[in-house]
Amino acid sequence: MDNDNLKFLFVFIMVSLAFISKLDRNNLEKTFVQENAKGISLTASARPVLSNKNFSNYAQQSNTSLDIQLQSLSPYRKDWNLPDPILEVKAAIAQDLDSELIFYQYNTYERWPLASLTKLMSAVITIESVGLDKQVIISPSAVATEGFSGNLEVGEEYKVSDLLKAMLVVSSNDAATAVAEFYGLDNFLNQMNAKALELGMMQTSFSDPTGLSYLNQGTIEDLSKLVRYIYKNHPEIFQITANVKVSIFEETKKILKELTNINNFTARPEFFGGKSGFTDQAKSNLITLFNYQGHKILLVVLGTHDRFGQTDLLYNWVKNTFVFN
Repeated sequence: MDNDNLKFLFVFIMVSLAFISKLDRNNLEKTFVQENAKGISLTASARPVLSNKNFSNYAQQSNTSLDIQLQSLSPYRKDWNLPDPILEVKAAIAQDLDSELIFYQYNTYERWPLASLTKLMSAVITIESVGLDKQVIISPSAVATEGFSGNLEVGEEYKVSDLLKAMLVVSSNDAATAVAEFYGLDNFLNQMNAKALELGMMQTSFSDPTGLSYLNQGTIEDLSKLVRYIYKNHPEIFQITANVKVSIFEETKKILKELTNINNFTARPEFFGGKSGFTDQAKSNLITLFNYQGHKILLVVLGTHDRFGQTDLLYNWVKNTFVFN
């Protein structure tokens, strides 16, 4: 074999070895990446969600410094041996409104008739679109709406701000209808549904401003969004609902009427506000906010025969199970 052929063979062998080496290196790198990707994926899927329970478990196996870190968290679950409450409800939630930490949840994504919880959205539209200083004359159709709360009469005249009090404190269907009619019923309902979409309440729909219709439906997940929006943008709504009594002024007769709140929790100093609702289809619903050790605790129960009792049971469980620093 001459020198030229030897040179060619040598070059061919070297190129082949380099190519094989590159393939092996690429395969090795690919295998490494795949294995690490598997490890990352497995770690991500297997890693428990950061929660008070996880911190508690880790703290039991860790040193004092981690125990101190655990105790700096607020709130945290102090005893995982305490069982969750047994509630007689269709759906429920207990949540820290500020941090959005969920203490308890059950069927929060299930749609349910809202009943007069609807009036929280009606209150938002009343403030944002109608205007509180307007004067409204009570129509026959408003008075004909089911229910007598508010004791409104045909031809009476009220400021929208007073009708807002009536719809929130005694859940007056007449007051809610009067405000919606004044603005234009269809326009009012369009505003309610548009606001729901704006807030991401995708499972909620409104067919009337009172909640009498079975078609007014939503989920606890959606209601939590509405509550947070009101809390941040219109806290006066909850301030109204926290009053034991409110007064409204009838303009034509110059009469001051006193309305007593139908919410059983108004006597409690930590009660921050809320709204109740009832229809035959929905049973009893209740949204409640409590001030507890510097935290706003949101409690919602839907579809129960004892809205105040079930709320109290859930609230007491939160207080006994979690530490609030």
